[in-house]
Amino acid sequence: MTNRTPERGEGMMSRGVAIGWVIVELFLVFNIAGAAARSPAEPSADGRQRIVLSRVQRDQVLAEMRRMLESVNGVLRGYVANDLPTIASAARASGMAMAADPELKKKVPAAFLRLGMQTHKGFEDLADQATAGGTREEALAALAAISNNCVACHTIYRFDAPR
Repeated sequence: MTNRTPERGEGMMSRGVAIGWVIVELFLVFNIAGAAARSPAEPSADGRQRIVLSRVQRDQVLAEMRRMLESVNGVLRGYVANDLPTIASAARASGMAMAADPELKKKVPAAFLRLGMQTHKGFEDLADQATAGGTREEALAALAAISNNCVACHTIYRFDAPR
């Protein structure tokens, strides 16, 4: 018996193909998981999934998103100033304590809710890391991961008020 390394294509999937499949699977999960929660109204013109909430609830979600953007800005200001306490304070402001209220959680798709909770947890972890003496580079890497969630959310979803 000989020990030989399999050639590419012999039972091993290339890394690029594997990553491609993961992206396809994530796309399908987001679209299938949210299908039941979609509004019966027509899809948005830009292809994003519409989430229809009352005007008050929509304003609440948008205010929460603005607060997270303020936290991103605060983390960046802390990074530039080499000020870990500012980074921690800015990140903590968008941590788990500010997560959506229970009534609103019942009205959004499960995938949206998971993404939002991951984002709040990411801010919380960033604050903990900065408080525990993490580095600026670690804070910036954590912020990049958080902002990936923001980009994904804004790519997939759109909030509308009832017509």
